Amino acid sequence: MKKILLGTTGLVGAAFMFAGVAVAETPKVTVGGFADFQAGYISDDSDSNERSHGFRNDTEVIINVDGKSDMGLEYGAEIALEADVSGDTDNEGLNASRTFIYTGGQWGRIEWGSNVGAEQALKVDASNFAAATGGIDGDWYRFALSDGNASTTGAIIRPRLTMAHGGLVGGGNGFTAEDTINATKITYYTPRYAGFQAGVSYTPDATVRGQGVVSTGSTAGSANLLSENGNGYENVWSGGLHWEGNFEQFGLALGATGELGDSKNGGVNGSTEDLRSWQAGGNVTVAGFILGGSYGSFQDTANLDADYWTAGVGYDFGAFGSSVTYLDSTSDLADFQNIVVGVDYKLAPGFTPYVEASFFDADPQAAGVADNNGTVVLVGTQLAF
Repeated sequence: MKKILLGTTGLVGAAFMFAGVAVAETPKVTVGGFADFQAGYISDDSDSNERSHGFRNDTEVIINVDGKSDMGLEYGAEIALEADVSGDTDNEGLNASRTFIYTGGQWGRIEWGSNVGAEQALKVDASNFAAATGGIDGDWYRFALSDGNASTTGAIIRPRLTMAHGGLVGGGNGFTAEDTINATKITYYTPRYAGFQAGVSYTPDATVRGQGVVSTGSTAGSANLLSENGNGYENVWSGGLHWEGNFEQFGLALGATGELGDSKNGGVNGSTEDLRSWQAGGNVTVAGFILGGSYGSFQDTANLDADYWTAGVGYDFGAFGSSVTYLDSTSDLADFQNIVVGVDYKLAPGFTPYVEASFFDADPQAAGVADNNGTVVLVGTQLAF
């Protein structure tokens, strides 16, 4: 099918040329991706009947299609295919984690499809410069033995707003899936001017992505309707403002992002609260070091009041990278702290071994639920191609 489509495109282009009309070349298709192997060790207070170590694979094949018309219109698509022997453990998608098309030019860029929103792309916090797997927004939680443990229920465990975080929605376990990070949406980004760039996304239904148009929790008999049944958020507007600049001795990046949405048919797991969350942060680069942090707030989201802050420092020297990042969060249901130390080394082009250690502390507010302190150590290597 691919060969047929490309061949047809070439024939159409040739027809226009013979007709004396100048057209752009066929869009260029490039294939890349990454393969990541991790060995993890875990020790925590809730490790009964659990193995202390394990291995993990994470592989994606990313197809990019990029073209430009004679009128200057940039256009294309990105398809990030899951390429492991199992489904995606974060529930980003069975076949792909991102599929979207785009158009762009001097006026900015528009993305249509299943992709992260502007609020995630424009955020600034300590995880932006974290080494290894991403520090406080890295892969430590995939090995943590608290999956299903009540100590993390309703906790913010990563520096993300509700749509990208996933687990906090409805007060659910913080170590659960990213069901809404790639909900189908339309996003517009302005061009960068004087260091400033803005973006805004619109998502009709946070539980719909890919080919679906019906909510995940829809009632029977509504398969052909744009149903408002089920749990989740709808009519979600999200976005942010980002600024970056370089001076003689240092660089600076600032960002502010937010989300607004309506609860749907009684809300998330019975919640009557709408989606209201925001974050602001900044990073400073000087003499090879980068320091930064952020503050975020979930205001009555899913019947919870919650906030978090991050801080960190990183240092790069040639092929060597290192960072220490910290997250502290508080909600009506649980408090959570995590400090992550990571180092990586670009041993060869695209080939990066790394080591990362995470030390977390979950303190539930519910009576009778035990605290959970733990350590996760990851040793791995990523091949980017």
